[in-house]
Amino acid sequence: MAIKSIGFPRIKNYAGDVRDFLPSLFGYLKKFEDLEIFVEETYGSGLGLKEEDYLKENDKIQFVPAETVYQKDLIVILKMPELSELEKLRDGCSLFTMCHYPTRPAYVELFKRKNIFSLSMDGIEDDYGKRLFVDYFRTAFNGSKIAFEELKKSYKDFYSMDRPPIYITVLGVGMVAQNCAKSFEILSDEAFLEKGIPGVIVQLLPRTVTGNEAIMADLLKQTDILVDATKRYDTTKYVLRNELLKNLPEHAIILDITADRYDGDQVKPIEGTVLGHLEKCVIYPDDEAYDSLPQGVDSTNRRITVSCDAWSGTTPMESIKFYEVLLKDYLNVIMSKDLSEIDINSGNFFERALYRGTLDYFLNK
Repeated sequence: MAIKSIGFPRIKNYAGDVRDFLPSLFGYLKKFEDLEIFVEETYGSGLGLKEEDYLKENDKIQFVPAETVYQKDLIVILKMPELSELEKLRDGCSLFTMCHYPTRPAYVELFKRKNIFSLSMDGIEDDYGKRLFVDYFRTAFNGSKIAFEELKKSYKDFYSMDRPPIYITVLGVGMVAQNCAKSFEILSDEAFLEKGIPGVIVQLLPRTVTGNEAIMADLLKQTDILVDATKRYDTTKYVLRNELLKNLPEHAIILDITADRYDGDQVKPIEGTVLGHLEKCVIYPDDEAYDSLPQGVDSTNRRITVSCDAWSGTTPMESIKFYEVLLKDYLNVIMSKDLSEIDINSGNFFERALYRGTLDYFLNK
């Protein structure tokens, strides 16, 4: 299907997430002369922007209710809307967003039922399986910074010359985990280097270690910050049972850096942790959020948890500028041809990468 109209709805289901695309993107869209552009009313207001800011860049923009936006050929939004919002999509249209196919089976079923041509930003990969539409460092640094600040409050010896190094145990060894290690190095240098105070020791743990409970029990005893940066093959199984968390020191912080949302019988990697959001990313052990955990989930052993379902959104302007740069290359592909003709064997690097974000690719790989 060739794209003749494009709609930009606002993010509503991620509390505090104001990352609407900036006026500069709509100025860029002027190159597609016949494209009709529909934007939801009050778009950009969370960033302090007004309709006139967008119209200065592109006077063809039409500001309309969300219901109208969802009826266009292509819908573009950074974070995937709720199922109830997606029911407003016109059957057979296209959607470009963070779909998270592996953890959102209910959404996959909706896409199939409504014949939606979905393009998952988080599924875009290069020819070697490296994710391309992602801000690893900002995600890792923003979460690590808040966890580090919380440890300052909970650990009375934080600034002591006599304490041992601060031990940071990271579950996972992928790009998120690696960027967490770099983030904690930066934070440690800022806090301790000139004072001569022992800094951090960061250890990244693969599955062959996280799956051994005896080893993990010993490692957790000396852990000051426990970081969940896992990527699981089976999202119905825990990486760490809650029982193991009793080994953490009382001052320890749990940092949920992956912070995915799940459907159905899927569970969070560390049993008994709860998901935070931009308006509340620090969850204390007595927080009422624990009351909403599903029956059967053990949350007996609790520590201060730092969690957010949109980590890069804690610095929204920097984040949306970053994603806008990435978005343009893929919009060029989308606007240049019928989406049904996107080919994984194309000579165009961005077309091959975009194809890997399609639902067909996910279901058949």
